Amino acid sequence: MSRYPISIWWVRSDLRLEDNPALSEATIESEVVIPVFVFDLKSEMPKSKSRSNFLNGALNDLDSRLREIGSRLLIKQGDTAQELAKIIDGESTIPVFANAGYSRHSKFVESQVARHTQLRLFSGQVTIDPSGVSKENGEPFKVYSAFRRKWEQVYQKKIFRTDYQSLGIKPEIMSSCDLHSGKNSLARSSTRANAVRTLRKFTGLKGGINRYSELSDRVDQNTTSGMSEFISLGLIGPNELFEVADYLRYSSDDNRYLGSVNSWRNQLIWREFFKHSLDHFPDSENQSLNPNLESIDWINQKVDIDAWNDGETGYPIVDAAMRQLSEDGWIHNRLRMIVASFLVKDLLVDWRIGANWFHDKLVDYDSALNSGNWQWVAGTGFDASPFFRVFNPVLQGRKFDPKGNYVRRWIPEIKKLPSTVIHSPWELPRPPKNYPSPIIDHSWARKRVLSVYADAKSS
Repeated sequence: MSRYPISIWWVRSDLRLEDNPALSEATIESEVVIPVFVFDLKSEMPKSKSRSNFLNGALNDLDSRLREIGSRLLIKQGDTAQELAKIIDGESTIPVFANAGYSRHSKFVESQVARHTQLRLFSGQVTIDPSGVSKENGEPFKVYSAFRRKWEQVYQKKIFRTDYQSLGIKPEIMSSCDLHSGKNSLARSSTRANAVRTLRKFTGLKGGINRYSELSDRVDQNTTSGMSEFISLGLIGPNELFEVADYLRYSSDDNRYLGSVNSWRNQLIWREFFKHSLDHFPDSENQSLNPNLESIDWINQKVDIDAWNDGETGYPIVDAAMRQLSEDGWIHNRLRMIVASFLVKDLLVDWRIGANWFHDKLVDYDSALNSGNWQWVAGTGFDASPFFRVFNPVLQGRKFDPKGNYVRRWIPEIKKLPSTVIHSPWELPRPPKNYPSPIIDHSWARKRVLSVYADAKSS
């Protein structure tokens, strides 16, 4: 017998019916479950058109899947706590099931919802609740390698099942907006089916997984898993990805590709680490985690920031990446590290400025991964890259785009240059006139940033 006659599944960054702890428990304990998504006008709604379209397409897809089983997605606009309270309409016995968020804003919204409803939170964004991976004294890990060892000890294979028969509707309550109209038009790529299809292609016999450890950093080849957008909105769940990774690890007698599978799986565990870190240290979105580097003397020169934003720094690999980011809302992780290092280390711009730009541009934006990776590059986070590591944009381009094919795609001004100079066009006797000269000398900038960081550490 069900514990509740009716409950609400508060849909957040978990736009899937599969591997969904909150939804699974709601369908187990309730006779009828009402799916509700709230466009919170006070929240961090995506400024990126690509992100907005991707979100709306994912909501549209979820609504279509729910309608196939006799339910539908109820869409509301306004303050999340107030909108959920209106649906409950004073019925304190109607619980709200949701998967926890880890940003400071997510926690604030949860606290507001809990004041008006019977809120029950689950861990749908990670495989293990952050409280389940800690040191012997209960403190959270600050070093990835130690976190990973403990995570491996605690991790257990599991997939949460959903009783579709419990999903229903509340006909007297209507949605506040039409997913099929105007700005909420469907983005064809943001569907559960496409997420599964992309994963199968990546992990297939001829998929990128087979050469992942060898080519995953190459920006001129399509070797990534393609999962970042899907998992950022929860079209696919973390347990599902680890299940696939572990199947590949143990199902084949051919060990040639084991290193690649482990490399990909390791990236998934890094995601868990950043999620756990943000949960324990929510200020890390806007505050350096390394107190020894809290007083860096940032320059934050507007002309430099604008050149970086627009892809006009004079360093081809940096500019190509920034132009793709503005156009596609996505760039390879190696490129994210290169452009972040250039902004922070070469231009001495506060990492938070770059993190905010990514927030406004990325289709796959995730607050934990964004702040975690920016602090890693800046050297201000836990288990971060050492502050004296400064990426050389020319060498990075030559190593990960050796023939310049990626640069040629995004910087047509120099596409006819030979590969030997495509990453340093200023070396030509007659540099191209329609492409800017470098806005800063990297060798000089490297010496400057090491001095500035050293001063910050000593102070």
